[in-house]
Formats: sequence, C-alpha cells, structure tokens
Amino acid sequence: MTNVFFDMVSFTVSIIKSERLEVKNNLFQLLNSEPYNQKVNKDNSDPHGISDYRVKHYREINGRYNHTFHFDIPMHSNVKQGYSSKENYFNLKVSIFSKNKSHNFIKFEFNPAKLGEDGGFKIRAFLIKILGIKLARTLFYEARLTRLDTTIDCHSAVDKFYMYTKGFSCSEIIRGADDEIQSQICGSNRSNIRVTVYDKAEQTKQSHGLDAESVSWVRLEIVNRDLGFAMAEIREKLELQFKKLGFYRADFLADTYFDDDFLVAVQAEGLNCKNS
Repeated sequence: MTNVFFDMVSFTVSIIKSERLEVKNNLFQLLNSEPYNQKVNKDNSDPHGISDYRVKHYREINGRYNHTFHFDIPMHSNVKQGYSSKENYFNLKVSIFSKNKSHNFIKFEFNPAKLGEDGGFKIRAFLIKILGIKLARTLFYEARLTRLDTTIDCHSAVDKFYMYTKGFSCSEIIRGADDEIQSQICGSNRSNIRVTVYDKAEQTKQSHGLDAESVSWVRLEIVNRDLGFAMAEIREKLELQFKKLGFYRADFLADTYFDDDFLVAVQAEGLNCKNS
C-alpha cells in the first residue's frame, strides 16, 4: 500500500498596494475581534464557520515580511477523532508587506495534511475573509507556489536499494550504529529540490518503541522551493519530477563491471556523489 500527501504548501499572490492595505486592515480586524480574547470553543466549533480561532501578530526577526499573522483554527473533525489538544488546531500563516519594497506579495502557508474533514471549508472562508471573494477565487490559477512538501509512504516490502535523482550533483547517506542505511538524501538544504528517503519503521521504533521487524514502512520526502507555477499545475509538474527519480537494488554492488572507487564512493555518499 502506498499513500501520497502534501504536508506543507506555501504560495504568494501579487496585488497592488491599495489592495494590500485593505488586506492588512482585514487581518488586523481578525486580530482585534472578540474571539481572539476568548477561549477557543473547540468542541462546539461550527465546521464551516470561522468564528472560533486564535491569532497572534509578530515581526519575524530574520524574515522577509514586516507583518506575519499566525492563525490557530479549531478542527471539529479532529476533536471528534480524539486527537491530542495540539492536533485539534489547523495552522494558517499569512505574511504581508515585504521588507523589500519592490515586492508586492502576500504569502500564505499551511499544512494540507492537517486540514481534517472540515478544514477545506474553513481555509476557504478565511481566505475570502482576508482577501475578498474576487481575489480569493484567483489563487488556484494565479498564485505562485514558493514551497511544496510531498510525502510518499510505502508499506510494501522492498529490497535494499540506492536512490538516484537525475540532474543532482550531490547526495548523502546516513548510517546507523549497525552500519545499515537509515537515510539517503539528494540535494542540499539550499537546493530548490531536496529528496530524502528513509526507513520510517526504524525511526518510529527508536522514538515510539514500534516493532520494526514486523512492519515495512519506507518514506520518501520531496521538498520543492521557488517552484514558480500555480497550484493548478501541480499534477503535471510533479509528474515530470518523479520521472527523474530512480531506485536501484543494492545487488549492483557485487557487479564486477563497476570499479572499486565507484562502489566505495556510492556506499559512502550515494549514487549522485559521482556527478559532483
């Protein structure tokens, strides 16, 4: 069984200064409204309304924007499912008025995987409240994605393998105390694309005591930055990216076709290290 989901999306929309001032005013109205001073009514929250929320306003010390608003929005469905108190909330981050005055962007950031059953209705209502319905309707086709994190969980048994990503010039392998591969990484922290694959069952065993021997769980994480396309193009663009990924069974290490230096480097740093 394989599960695919997005666990971070960030996008910017460009608007003229007069509209930005109006959006800023809408954000401060939400900040100063009555619910902000009350305890959020999680258990009886209207699944389609936005009357219950918590919000804080701050200036990021090393950030790109002068104003950032962090909303905690209660998820009615999550409460019913018995999640912990921290997971009862869906988080929406809105940043406005870039420190670079030549930029006219508003930035939104949230985790789609935390939306729950009713989160889609709530985020739509908040976007309309903040931007107005006319501008909110354009986001899917006109807002530019600045970050998209994709997670793929594979619960089928797999042989030992090495990952290769076309076009990358660096890779890294992290091994455990038993010298077994724990993680493989293509790209760096500064790369626009960074791909990581690791044994999630082993990680969960270490942190939560799961019996990893009886569970197969490999996780692939892809972090994209500065994508430059709209949400409407996600399927097409990601399909092209997935075609660059390759996974090779580890039995190639015994193939006499490859020289010793190559095999040593691959086992130390991964297949993409030979492109550097």
